[in-house]
Amino acid sequence: MVKSKGLVVLLIVFITASLVLSGCGQDKETNSSNEITSDKLAKEQVLRIDWGDEPPSLDPQLTGDLVSGAILIETLEGMIRLDEYGKVKEGSGMAKSWDVTENGTKYTFHLRDAKWSDGKEVTAQDFEYSWKRAIDPETASSYAFLAYDIKNAEKFNKGEIKDADKLGIKALDKKTLEVKLERPNPAFLSKLQTFTFLPSRKDLVEKWGDKYGSEVEYLVSCGPFKVTKWVHEAELILEKNEDYWDKENVKLQKVEGTMIKNSNTAINMYETGALDFTNISAEYLEKYEDVMKKAPVAATYYHAFNTENEFFKNKSIRKAFVLSIDRKRILDLRTNGMYPAAYGFVPPGMPGPGKKTFRQANGDLFYDLGKGDEVKKEAKDLLDKGLKELGKSKEDIDGEIKLLCTEGDSTLALAQIWQQAWKEVLGIDVGIEQATFKIRLDRQDKGDFDLSYTNWWGDYNDPMTFMDMWIKDGSQNMTNWSNPQYDKLIKKAQTTTGDERMEAMLEAEKILMEELPIAPHDFGVKVYIEKPYVKGVVRLPLQILQGLKHAYVLEH
Repeated sequence: MVKSKGLVVLLIVFITASLVLSGCGQDKETNSSNEITSDKLAKEQVLRIDWGDEPPSLDPQLTGDLVSGAILIETLEGMIRLDEYGKVKEGSGMAKSWDVTENGTKYTFHLRDAKWSDGKEVTAQDFEYSWKRAIDPETASSYAFLAYDIKNAEKFNKGEIKDADKLGIKALDKKTLEVKLERPNPAFLSKLQTFTFLPSRKDLVEKWGDKYGSEVEYLVSCGPFKVTKWVHEAELILEKNEDYWDKENVKLQKVEGTMIKNSNTAINMYETGALDFTNISAEYLEKYEDVMKKAPVAATYYHAFNTENEFFKNKSIRKAFVLSIDRKRILDLRTNGMYPAAYGFVPPGMPGPGKKTFRQANGDLFYDLGKGDEVKKEAKDLLDKGLKELGKSKEDIDGEIKLLCTEGDSTLALAQIWQQAWKEVLGIDVGIEQATFKIRLDRQDKGDFDLSYTNWWGDYNDPMTFMDMWIKDGSQNMTNWSNPQYDKLIKKAQTTTGDERMEAMLEAEKILMEELPIAPHDFGVKVYIEKPYVKGVVRLPLQILQGLKHAYVLEH
């Protein structure tokens, strides 16, 4: 999900600070001075983490980024939570159980007794209001599309129908929510883990208006933790929510979260005990190779071209930029090959037809400078061809393109490598614009960029979470690119099942990688270091995080 879902290295930082994939990391032995022999809980159950950046909003229906999502998943309780293996677990969230009709088009959720942090009862009406609010075009939620499985949701969101009562969402009583779908979708329950489906409070949204979710005093919690301090651009503190329905299973009393944009600062804080875990940027891989942990994630990091830009509206010019980078060489040099180069958009691990994964079925769909020196000439020829088609010269484009990326030293170092490659291969200067996470997201939403470095984390375990974002007028389609055949294939995949559905998405990805409105760079991997006394954090490959509820700290 993540609308620009993301930030590059900084998002990995915050993800690392919010989830863990139990049993999936390739752990190495720590040295003896760091070994923990006690299995007793520390007297102070305080975890010190790095959120990575300032959350733009803690309104669940308005947020569209991983930083905000990481916090919301800890402070609000959705209908479900995933277990440590990423599976939907009945009774794990606000729904103690649910019923599904044989044809899979109607779900009836039965809510448990639970309270908000201000003492009010959590009701089915809260969920009805929140889900309808997410779909309401007046809300302008960038993730409304996640609810399109629900009957009439897409039509309502696009203004084709005006009556919200026609939506397939209805609270039958305080503890029962009925949801009707347009068609069966096995991924529907998995989608309910996302922050779009978290509850908000109608009375408080109406009372506080735009302030809802913007400060501590305009927040209310029904999850394991609540926000007790928020110093913007500096720190955000969570404390255990004593009104939480499952508080007996929450051991942490406090989560001290800072917002660190500099990887050197984060490492120094880890070494001095001010952080209990942090991600590792490229320059520290060798230093921590004996203690670092890693795990795959369902994420793709990529360049997005604004196809309304006077140069990037031309496919030949886009392809020239794509070919000029040797992805594998860059990743080998900076990460010792730890991050796999991406030559398709859907990451490894996503299911495909039959027994194959999606990536296995489609393979590599483009190449780059790593293929050989002959690609340099091809890239130059493509640039010349595109400029000629536009009636432009190299002098016209030289110095006119700017790469937008998030603040951070590691991100800047990577951007400078690409900058040098475009200069050496294409003979043009590309500028670099760094912005805060929030400003970058806002500029992408407004189309105020030439070329942007961003990423996308899967919301649920299906290729569609990576594919439907590129349809015409898609809320996540920052590129403004569209292709009728692509849209037709996505619509087919949304209305069919089995291998027929998968084949439609495979063909759609081929079109995407032929047209190149985006240029995948690498597939995500979590690489982090963690104090040996930290236990029970859960890292999941998908974007939405379920990380700290069962975390605890041992004596040390």
